[in-house]
Amino acid sequence: MKEAETSQYLSAAIAKRLAWCICLWVSFGVLPVLAASPVTAIDDSGKHVTLPQAAKRVITLAPHAAELVVAAGGLASLVGVSQGSDYPPSIVQLPRVASYQGPDLEAVLTANPSLIVAWGSGLSEEMRGRLAALGLVVFISEPRALADVLSNITRLGQLMGTQAEADKRVAALATRIDQLDSHSLTAGGEPLPVFFMLGDSPMTTLAGGHLVNELIRRCGGEPLLADAPTLVPQIRRESLWLAKPRLILHPVAAGSARQRWKAEWRAGAGPLASVALAGLDPDLISRPGPRSVEAMAEVCAAIAKVRAASR
Repeated sequence: MKEAETSQYLSAAIAKRLAWCICLWVSFGVLPVLAASPVTAIDDSGKHVTLPQAAKRVITLAPHAAELVVAAGGLASLVGVSQGSDYPPSIVQLPRVASYQGPDLEAVLTANPSLIVAWGSGLSEEMRGRLAALGLVVFISEPRALADVLSNITRLGQLMGTQAEADKRVAALATRIDQLDSHSLTAGGEPLPVFFMLGDSPMTTLAGGHLVNELIRRCGGEPLLADAPTLVPQIRRESLWLAKPRLILHPVAAGSARQRWKAEWRAGAGPLASVALAGLDPDLISRPGPRSVEAMAEVCAAIAKVRAASR
């Protein structure tokens, strides 16, 4: 046998032998043990979250957390969600392991999660301690900006072993954000005074570094009365009138509810009755997750409409 043929024969024999060994490893459950390796990420509280291997059983304790997990490629790993979690529709039938009052510990333990994703502001220190005492690993998610949303998706992808899918989703969202930013920059002009009305009785807004104010600024607006020391300040109509808004945004479902809000505002707003009004999808604007980019598109469209009408 020639030297080249001998080498080719040996290579084929080695490959066949290796394939046979791998089959044995898989059969006896050895390969997964060898392949498993620790994964780690820093959550939004600054804590290092480490797992012995990628999470395959994940529960979420807030609606936005479920959307982030799915965006990061973890749909197949989701085994429990909180009340109010309805997107994507495929998670509606999953067991409910938490309500707005907090986690149901019995349901949480029954789900046997390898990772819990929770909203920081919605999880008390006491409950964090109880979950830790039970040996449960918690990732705190508290996105306050679009960059935080993208970072959450990336970090959850690291913990679930779905990095490639997470990176792909992040790239798509970043591209869409850039497109919206570019369109707003092209429009130019002075920032449009915009008031975000969270509640109407009493009238409230969102202050500080809340995500909604970032969206307004990115879209060419200036959020009004957003410098209060509290996150959800009450606003008097006189204060709003003095701020001279040109657009009022309000989270309210499309259809009859939105039309009713506009009619009631026009009827009782006095000197503010002529201000432009725009309703926003409540879920998009209230859940800091992948659909925050869709919320940004709604905000940008509302601001662009007011600008166009004034030309």
